[in-house]
Amino acid sequence: MYREVAMRLLSVFAQCCLTSALLMAQGQPTPDGSIQARNKAVAMRVFDEIFNQGKFQVADEIYAPDFQNHGLHRSVDLKTDQDAVHAEKKAFPDLRVSVQEMVAEGDKVAVLWTL
Repeated sequence: MYREVAMRLLSVFAQCCLTSALLMAQGQPTPDGSIQARNKAVAMRVFDEIFNQGKFQVADEIYAPDFQNHGLHRSVDLKTDQDAVHAEKKAFPDLRVSVQEMVAEGDKVAVLWTL
């Protein structure tokens, strides 16, 4: 039973991660003038600080309060999204997400990652 719940959470987690990376808030350009570079840095914080280090409090710095994660089958608010992340870290405390590649265009960032 626990394993089945954990696998369902992993599925939701995977959908949330990709969508989260695609929905980073726009900001001011970085010193080199690249909004794409800034957005990639924000996306990297999601994977590095939240997922790998468990620094859940940085979600308040990264996401807008009205954030919506538009998943494959449903959309969830920020609390539901972050609850899934907390559950994943609790179920799999040694979980590590490795970013393989990032591509940015305009205000979107796509991330190829592995668990």
